[in-house]
Amino acid sequence: MRRLKRLAGDEDGAELVEFAFSAAILFTLMFGIIEFCLLAYSSSVVSYAAQQGARYAMVRGSDWAKPCSTTLTAGCQAALTDVQTYVLSLPHPGVNLTTSNITPTWLLTNAAGVACTQYSQGCQVQVTVSYTFRLNVPYVKAPSIPLSSTSTETIQD
Repeated sequence: MRRLKRLAGDEDGAELVEFAFSAAILFTLMFGIIEFCLLAYSSSVVSYAAQQGARYAMVRGSDWAKPCSTTLTAGCQAALTDVQTYVLSLPHPGVNLTTSNITPTWLLTNAAGVACTQYSQGCQVQVTVSYTFRLNVPYVKAPSIPLSSTSTETIQD
């Protein structure tokens, strides 16, 4: 009986159990913070891709007669696939964009809402980039978070 009382009152190894509980909470919190930083990074990449895609389409419109042969070609009209190819050529490590994530649209109106023809100066082009970010936090069933950014520019050339 004394042995049983002494064994029940023994605290050897209690630190190990306490550390196991605290470490699980600490590591979950730490990985959660890392994942939310990656979410912020991915959101920034999606926004940058939309801005650069709209800029690319904006300067390749209006009075250019020939289509673009590469993403580096100047003096050409950028088609839908040219804008998608250009956005995919941008560096965005860790964010896996595909052509289905990039949607360029020529709005056929100017900033005042007056109708215009595609590629004409003053007409607007809009690029939308979407991406689904998957959270990966240990011990937590985390959802996928859809990210999307749209950039609209007025064709200058």
